Amino acid sequence: MVAKYRYVFLTLRDERVIQEIDLYGVYMSHSLNGADSQFDGTFQLDQTGKRNVDLIEATHPGRTFVVVERNGIPVGAWIIWSRVYSAQSKTLQMHGISFESYPRRQRIISNTVYTDMEQVLLFKTLWTDMMIVAGRNINIIIPSGPSTPVTKSVEVYPYEVKYYGEVMSSISDSSDGFDWRIAVVKDGQWYRKDLLIGYPYLGTGVHPGMPTFDYPGNITQYYMTESMADAGTHVLTVGAGEGTDMLAAEVAHTDLIAGGFPRWDIDVVRKDIDNTALLATVANAQGIIRRPPMVTVKVTVKGDRVPEIGSFSLGDTARVTIQDARNPEGFEKDMRLVAWKVRPPTSEQVEEADLIFEGDEIA
Repeated sequence: MVAKYRYVFLTLRDERVIQEIDLYGVYMSHSLNGADSQFDGTFQLDQTGKRNVDLIEATHPGRTFVVVERNGIPVGAWIIWSRVYSAQSKTLQMHGISFESYPRRQRIISNTVYTDMEQVLLFKTLWTDMMIVAGRNINIIIPSGPSTPVTKSVEVYPYEVKYYGEVMSSISDSSDGFDWRIAVVKDGQWYRKDLLIGYPYLGTGVHPGMPTFDYPGNITQYYMTESMADAGTHVLTVGAGEGTDMLAAEVAHTDLIAGGFPRWDIDVVRKDIDNTALLATVANAQGIIRRPPMVTVKVTVKGDRVPEIGSFSLGDTARVTIQDARNPEGFEKDMRLVAWKVRPPTSEQVEEADLIFEGDEIA
């Protein structure tokens, strides 16, 4: 059955529903941790039963946003950022950006000094500071947790002309940081914007019911990249401490050396870990991920095949299995989903999604 998409347009500051509009030429993407996520869609004026003035008001750049529902479940939301009108076709083509981009256009206008504060609390405090300024509150719901063992400091003054987005990213994107995104949830007839934070990661890990994508099967196309850029025969993971007191654990792929590989060294910095056993666990995981050559897979899947779009979330671990001419003995790998790009169904094309997993670049 073809999935039903709805495009609901609301006011940015109070979530008031203005209009539901039928769109075509839709493309949308979503990523973790504030990476660029975009929306494109087009509609025509002179629609039966709708006033042009209402359609134009509902898509006002900088003041409205669109929620995309798939079979009644929100799969994403984007701030309407720009639109282009074509007089001959009487169409408006819109471009949107995700809510994670919002802090990038909010300048720090008061002294902001926090010393040795737990990093997630600091991150949430910056969100609160930003939204208490008149006109900036877009009703992002701040969560109660989580807490981490990491403390960080911020010292920013107005004359430095810095934006909340760059300061927030410096906290979350460091090696001892955390995952975050903003999810729009349908709560009855209302839409709620929730800030989600996970330490060290958002999403579900390996478990029996995890999403599985197969080729041949629900995967229609895939690209497999094998690279030495982030791989090593000797993977050193360094933890807390300095000098001779620094914790360290190494995984060595001696079988590769015996098989003719030269030695390749790479290090992974995890200064947030001060426990030897935990560091060893992380080092073993990094050793597996970074075994040469490091393999990343980008897949295109059919949106209406199980697991369907909307049944899994960014950060979730999925299993990819492949058997074909390139992988005659079979390939299987569990990977974290960090971004997706969706093209809803039309009369000319089926519903498809590109899935980007950890280790691949989000283009």
